[in-house]
Amino acid sequence: MKTTWVLIALFFAPTEAHEQYPMRLRNVLDAPHATTSHVEWTVSWIGGRDDGLVERYVTRTTGDTVWESNLGDENGCHPTGYWANQPALSETELSEHRKPEDKSPVMDEEWLAKHEIPKEKLAGTNNSLIYDRQAWYLPTAERPRSGDIQPLEKVGNYLPVNVSSIGLAAGWVSQFDANPFLLPQHVLEGFESATFAERVENGLHSVSAEWGGNYRLTWRFDDRYGGLPVWAALERDDELAGYSETEYERVGERWFPKSVQFYRSDSASPYKIIEVQRATFDEPWHMQDITPTDIGALNGTQFGTPHGTKAWTGVELIPLKEYWDLVNLDGVLPDTRILELTAEGLHQTLEEHLEFLKRRSVQEREAYRKKYGTEPWLTKKPGKEKDEWDIYVEQFLAKHKLPAPGVQRANEIRDQSKKLRDAYRRKNESKLREAKKEGDPRKIAEYEGIEKCIFDNVLVRELNKLVQDEKDSPKKEP
Repeated sequence: MKTTWVLIALFFAPTEAHEQYPMRLRNVLDAPHATTSHVEWTVSWIGGRDDGLVERYVTRTTGDTVWESNLGDENGCHPTGYWANQPALSETELSEHRKPEDKSPVMDEEWLAKHEIPKEKLAGTNNSLIYDRQAWYLPTAERPRSGDIQPLEKVGNYLPVNVSSIGLAAGWVSQFDANPFLLPQHVLEGFESATFAERVENGLHSVSAEWGGNYRLTWRFDDRYGGLPVWAALERDDELAGYSETEYERVGERWFPKSVQFYRSDSASPYKIIEVQRATFDEPWHMQDITPTDIGALNGTQFGTPHGTKAWTGVELIPLKEYWDLVNLDGVLPDTRILELTAEGLHQTLEEHLEFLKRRSVQEREAYRKKYGTEPWLTKKPGKEKDEWDIYVEQFLAKHKLPAPGVQRANEIRDQSKKLRDAYRRKNESKLREAKKEGDPRKIAEYEGIEKCIFDNVLVRELNKLVQDEKDSPKKEP
């Protein structure tokens, strides 16, 4: 099944890239954003096979990190997907945006019905994340076995939507390229040499960009709403291809979109509507730190990257070979949910899969002994003094009074967290010693910070989820 990537790259466009643009356009593109934000919004689909679908979104930001959750509709469903060879755009969208010489085949209703994927197959939360200058995508986060990661400079899909600047877009389709106007790349070709014109239309300041000999993109800005665009239109060969209308409301000290309606040239009714239910900025209750763990990545979630498949440990991404050494040699098993999903994919029970991993670990350790003559996974037997992480879990259990299954799971989390911590201690021991010898505070902080990261993101976070799960579980009648 082909995956189409959705992207609006307004969060990250550098100011210097917009120096040739008129001031009103630059003011929107380069407007400073809040330190933190939390925005809840929806996209309504009107007409076509997905008529009536309303997808729910939540976008959270902290600094340059952006997390967008597409929750789907009330059943977690998303727009219709198709098995292999599905069109990247719907036929209507193709007719609006493809080149005249493009001879893409017509996908008729019979073809679409034959290749349509049942909506429940694609239901779930789709998470997009900008983290550490990379674009992460984790589809169906409820089943987080795998995802994709691309560098921002080369990404072609799944960047979060910057709702604050959505008024610059004249259309909303299924696939966008990396530009702030949501234009397909073949349409945008030559835009860097566009000529701009400014005038006043109907009492509003207007800016038009013309390029490629046949394209014109026009925006109308309203000073009553902070000079933001309230209308945007794309013309091709002097004919209107589509346009949008944006309404704003005051949120604290800023104007923010309240709704955006997207129209095709031949229709008086919109085909997509964006509505913002809630927007807040720089509030103390906002997330102050967002990591891949927050979007659902678990210890063992695999991500395709430009440098091959890598696995998330709860702390960092590492190559698969390193990850399986962590599993087989150090005994750090994947998260229980990953184990369950993997066993399901192999048509095994969880117990059968764990037994398989145990046998493989024995084989890998024996092979390592023969090759290197050492056993780095062995640790000194602990004395009678309790580990500080043991004490933390004891205090946690005493406070929350979890039932027996919760206690068992808490102890499993403790053991796994300690194995991961100890594996990183062994891995970084010589590096930390060298950093201290060199007096390199940055490296010292990096290596020592890993242990705190494991404590916070693997131990504490997973323990807190047990408490939340207990609160959310239905209570039996007395």
